[in-house]
Amino acid sequence: MTKQRLALSVFFILLMIVFIEAFRSLFSPLILDEQGYQYTVHPGEKIQSVIDDLYFKNIIKNRLFFHVLVKLRGGGYDLKAGEYLFLKGANAYQILTQMLTGSGLVYHEFSIIPGWNMRQLRAALLKERHFKHTSKNFSDSALMNYLGQPGVSPEGQFYPDTYYFASGTDDLLLLKRAFKAMQAKLAIAWANHDLDLPLKNSYEALIVASMVEKETEFDNERPRIVGVIINRLHKNMRLQIDPTVIYGLGTRFNGTIYKENLREDTPYNTYTRLGLPPTPISMPSAESIMAAVHPQHHDYLFFVARRGKDGPHQFSKTLAEHNIAVAISKKLRGQFFNNTLIRYYLLKLFFNQMAQFPLPREL
Repeated sequence: MTKQRLALSVFFILLMIVFIEAFRSLFSPLILDEQGYQYTVHPGEKIQSVIDDLYFKNIIKNRLFFHVLVKLRGGGYDLKAGEYLFLKGANAYQILTQMLTGSGLVYHEFSIIPGWNMRQLRAALLKERHFKHTSKNFSDSALMNYLGQPGVSPEGQFYPDTYYFASGTDDLLLLKRAFKAMQAKLAIAWANHDLDLPLKNSYEALIVASMVEKETEFDNERPRIVGVIINRLHKNMRLQIDPTVIYGLGTRFNGTIYKENLREDTPYNTYTRLGLPPTPISMPSAESIMAAVHPQHHDYLFFVARRGKDGPHQFSKTLAEHNIAVAISKKLRGQFFNNTLIRYYLLKLFFNQMAQFPLPREL
């Protein structure tokens, strides 16, 4: 065998060894753990630093071959930031493909709870460590400017739902999704609203829905409570909605509404001011939004929770009936008949009811 043939044979043998080693390095399973392996690509991170990191973490065995794979795969080298789950049995090619395409990202949940106000929403966003917290540097007005709604309060503008996001997602993007979802829900509801509503636009419907959301957690009561609000608006009566007073107190509210709170005039005190409050007071659910545009038609003008502040409500048509319902709700049953005022209202209610029945004719 000539030296040239020997050299050529050695070259092909070495080439075959390199090829086999490259194939083994790139296409053999790298992830052996049953639970897979979670890995985070940070925003702006370069592929070189990721290759080095994976090598030092003993995920990939050969940095050179991984670089070759990057070249052979072609296309852009920009990695998609996020938290990845590399499944058991994943090889170098699959790992690279995931990071270049964004497939296999781990998604986290964030829920906006019906009834939250904007202060509660902001606090919950800050507690979620997987967000990029950009919104904390935005005032309420700056946030609404970002959403294309300058001069509008952010209160009530974000639809309560569970949203999924990848680690490192800017929280402004989630707020934008929730804002668009609320706009879509509200537009559909307002397009089909009852024609006899004393409401000017969808924003006023949102305000009503936000009050109902804070008044009851029972879906079957929502249209009836809206009916009371509508009846009072028609009669130019003050709405007297306790949650609006609480909202107006802000952080001063300690869990109890006092008489002086009801008399304190704030823009949100519906005991001292006619009409709707200036903005929503919470993020309403779909059920409250639908109730706001499709109220129940009835003659009720009052309601009070029967068992504590969160219980089902007793609805009344007259102040006399309502005062009795309020006394009962305050657990005054033991003192009931010792209270002169309550006795008076009971007798008045009894005679009012009796007056509705005609006396029997003489035979």
